[in-house]
Amino acid sequence: MKNHSLFVETPDHKLIRQAQSGNRSALNQLFGQWYPRVYNMAFRYFHDEDLAADVSQQTFVAIQKSLPQLRDPQAFKSWLFRTAINCCHTLARRRHRHQASMEVISLQPKRDQPVTPYQELDRKERSRIVLAALQEIPEEQREVIVMKEYEGLKFREIAEILQLSENTVKSRLYYGLKAMRKLLEDCRLHKDLLYE
Repeated sequence: MKNHSLFVETPDHKLIRQAQSGNRSALNQLFGQWYPRVYNMAFRYFHDEDLAADVSQQTFVAIQKSLPQLRDPQAFKSWLFRTAINCCHTLARRRHRHQASMEVISLQPKRDQPVTPYQELDRKERSRIVLAALQEIPEEQREVIVMKEYEGLKFREIAEILQLSENTVKSRLYYGLKAMRKLLEDCRLHKDLLYE
């Protein structure tokens, strides 16, 4: 007799099981839930909308093919992000000599907080500079920063996705943030010199 106290099937797990059994509606719903997070992670990784869309598409094609082999629905999140990161690596290797375009992203301001045109311009500029700095650091540090700071994943989850120790993940985050801080300080100094 199975012990059900250790694992309670959530609606997400049920959806995964239904998708695994070939339920097309469940598969579409599952993809609809997770697509924005995969896309956002890929966008922050590349800072390019087209590349983020390519990664998202490739990720979900791979997931659809392999979903029946997933044994534990609780592992879906880690498995999904591992697949997405692998797709990022593959695409980055193919585009190694091509620098991703540096488009200004538009973050939606909170509706209850009016923003002046100057504040909006300043926020966009800061966002552009941070994402540009993110492109300058090593890939292994960038992927950890994206998963930790933007996706809010725990160190344990990132370690599982990247198949590394938690200490290695923490080290990459530390050195990545340190490198970004230096880039941002240099950028600020350069900007100040321009306007002197």
